[in-house]
Amino acid sequence: MSLAAFSASAADFRAIAVNVFGDGDPANGVEDDRQQLAGGRGQGASLADQRLNAGTIKCDGKIRGTAMVIDTRELAPALKGVVLASAAHVLFDLDRKQRFQRCEFQFLALGALRSYRAKIDLHRLKMGKYDPRKATDSVEFGEGDWIFLYVPRPWKAYNPAESIVPSAFSFANVTSFRQAGGEFRLIAFDVAARVISVSRHCRVVESNRGDLGGGAWQGQLLDDCDSAGGSSGGGLIAVLQGRQYLIGIRNGSHWSEQAFPVNAYPQGPPDGATWDRSKNTNFARAFDSILLSELKNFSLGLAAGDALSQ
Repeated sequence: MSLAAFSASAADFRAIAVNVFGDGDPANGVEDDRQQLAGGRGQGASLADQRLNAGTIKCDGKIRGTAMVIDTRELAPALKGVVLASAAHVLFDLDRKQRFQRCEFQFLALGALRSYRAKIDLHRLKMGKYDPRKATDSVEFGEGDWIFLYVPRPWKAYNPAESIVPSAFSFANVTSFRQAGGEFRLIAFDVAARVISVSRHCRVVESNRGDLGGGAWQGQLLDDCDSAGGSSGGGLIAVLQGRQYLIGIRNGSHWSEQAFPVNAYPQGPPDGATWDRSKNTNFARAFDSILLSELKNFSLGLAAGDALSQ
């Protein structure tokens, strides 16, 4: 299937909508495997399972998406604050096409607790080539939809040992990765339940010319991790031997208008529809060597700036 087969329709490429996948049979319910990690009123998973590495971004009074806490100790040991990774579009009012003015990070989505909130320094950030004025239905969308943010004064519960370790992951070795007990997950906010959740045992592939992403840009990952509103900026994680590595940043979803016509499915595929990389899939920006280099330079620059200000 060629790239051109999908490039003409605005309904084929979406930046915000995300999907919960199943077997396509609504009679047996929606196979949503997400589990609560933190936030909300429930107890969630055990502390050992939480890994304490995610939270929400709240801008101009409303939660806009998810951010991941990055372990930068090997990259910039002198850095005093905390670096967050998210999707760039989370920081923009997409109706007005401009950036929000005030944002804070709410660790584990526990914004009601003051000790779990921290102000984001919007004057010190590193963003990909994201332009909110460009249409999100283009095949190029997503390549620059990433951002690194800085929290100069961490929340009281911060523990760098429990942060995500970034890593450039080779998808040529997925089979051996799984044979060694590796697993792909998505950690992201669920706006309906108002909790940080995890979708486990995901399938993750690199986009190519035969699928909805068309292999249009390097680092586009397609996956079937269940997710809903609020998951933009969430972390696609590779878990191996108790360690979690950030391998992608959630952007949104692609779907085919031929399979899901907009007049019948104005919000996109219904929850429980099957995952099919040629018809219906979520997608993420890979945390590859390019982003690793950007993260290192950003972190070192922050550390140098902090040292000069002392």
